[in-house]
Amino acid sequence: MRRLLAVGLLVVLIQLVPIDILACGDKFLVPSRGRRFELTPAARQQAAVLLYVNPRSALPVMFTKLAVDPALRKAGYRPTVVESAEEFTRRLHQGNWDVVLIDLVDSTTADISDATGSAVVLAVAVNPTNSDLANARKKYATILKSPTRNQAFVDALDVAVAAQRAARAKAAKSAL
Repeated sequence: MRRLLAVGLLVVLIQLVPIDILACGDKFLVPSRGRRFELTPAARQQAAVLLYVNPRSALPVMFTKLAVDPALRKAGYRPTVVESAEEFTRRLHQGNWDVVLIDLVDSTTADISDATGSAVVLAVAVNPTNSDLANARKKYATILKSPTRNQAFVDALDVAVAAQRAARAKAAKSAL
């Protein structure tokens, strides 16, 4: 009788204790662990992205520290990185770019808006002052302010590519 009572008590206690065991696919049902389905790598591969990383600016250190180029490639982008002003100007006039990423304080990109055509210029501001940021907002539509992780670059490029494609679609629709 005592054995039966002990087994019954054990079964009741096991049923009352909440056990949180996640099976193989259950971890994707938890809200904080969901998958991101915004842009597929196929859509990202079609975007032509030019990154101007001037060695005299703060971008090369940031790109190395945050491993931006590998993160962009892992996300599905195929960026073209240039380091000299001459190569940047040549590549800018040569290709049909969707997004051009530059440093905000770089003086060689003063007249970039004429050369980019329909490309979205994404300016990266590393520790900007309020006046620099205010002037940049007048000049550029998209500004990435002091990014601290490489995913910020991927997210900013996603937004810029979507904006650029929407602008092209609107221009094509109005041309008809």
